[in-house]
Amino acid sequence: MRIMIGSGRLHGKPFSAPMPSMYSVANGLEIAIAIMLIVLLYHALFIAVDLRRILRRVDDVTKQIEEVIMKPISMADHVLEWIMERIEQDQKKSKNKAKPAKK
Repeated sequence: MRIMIGSGRLHGKPFSAPMPSMYSVANGLEIAIAIMLIVLLYHALFIAVDLRRILRRVDDVTKQIEEVIMKPISMADHVLEWIMERIEQDQKKSKNKAKPAKK
């Protein structure tokens, strides 16, 4: 290989990398795919953990909403039961007063 100093150009064989074989290209692609798969599984793991946290929060919120909704309904149910008991007691008293005593 000859190098001429004054012109700044290289003479002789040009610098070029040897062509990779199909085997080395396929091997490189397999390695790249394996790395991408590992990264994908890593992200899937964190997504699953975050989804569990989100579902726990949603469950807590729904329980709190259920409690807020059920308290007034429960109170109304107790009030209605108390009113019905009073009405039944008043009806029994009025029936007992309306019946004349037999002689």
